Amino acid sequence: MTWKHLSLSVTGKSHSARNEPGQDYCRAGALRFSDRDYFVGLAADGAGSTSLGGVGAGIACETLYARILDAIRGGETLPTDPDTSAVKAWISECRDAVAARAAADGQPLREYACTLIGVVATEGYLLCFQVGDGCIVTGDGTGYRTVFWPEQGEYANTTFFITDDAFLEHIKTESGTTTPAEIAIFTDGIQNLVLSFSTRTVHEGFFRPLFAALRKNPENGFVDLSRHLRALLSSDDVNARSDDDKTLVLAVNQP
Repeated sequence: MTWKHLSLSVTGKSHSARNEPGQDYCRAGALRFSDRDYFVGLAADGAGSTSLGGVGAGIACETLYARILDAIRGGETLPTDPDTSAVKAWISECRDAVAARAAADGQPLREYACTLIGVVATEGYLLCFQVGDGCIVTGDGTGYRTVFWPEQGEYANTTFFITDDAFLEHIKTESGTTTPAEIAIFTDGIQNLVLSFSTRTVHEGFFRPLFAALRKNPENGFVDLSRHLRALLSSDDVNARSDDDKTLVLAVNQP
């Protein structure tokens, strides 16, 4: 199989109105190793209550992306349920990298707080993991499901971060041997637009045309589709429903 993917982050009005940078970050890629094609997708959302959450999100994604590629190229056995020790070790490395940056900057670690969501997929293997809110949605050609429901804290608009002392308690993992035809990863700026919280279901009408467009394009890095998606996520209609940063990673596999 081969993978096509597209990813982007759009700064929400809550930040752009104050001339602030966005605090979301994503990293995605496809690689071929030992005659197998892998997709790796990551997204992170810096805490809105912090000044450097976006920095933390970027460090977390880049650190973990490099670590996963090292694992694949090094022939490491990728994590499977119920063994989550490798995933915990990966996310601990991300946290250590963020903590090192905080120490170098002379800032408290909490200022770099961020969520983290990730997917590793290849033929006959799927690994999903998450800390905090946002969501992973997978499709099998007939319908869509959420892998984990967004985890929120005790109070409204709160969640959990990799910088929390108890971050290990909030790492969710799921693995399996069935590779989905379609994968979407997104941060909480999109989740209220594409998920029904009353029924815990996915608004399939949002994803179907995007996956169809991605599948029709001949290569990754699609300028027209990326421009269209950025315009959609930055539209007045979408901003009226969510003024937060919005990150979306899409991937489709083709036999």
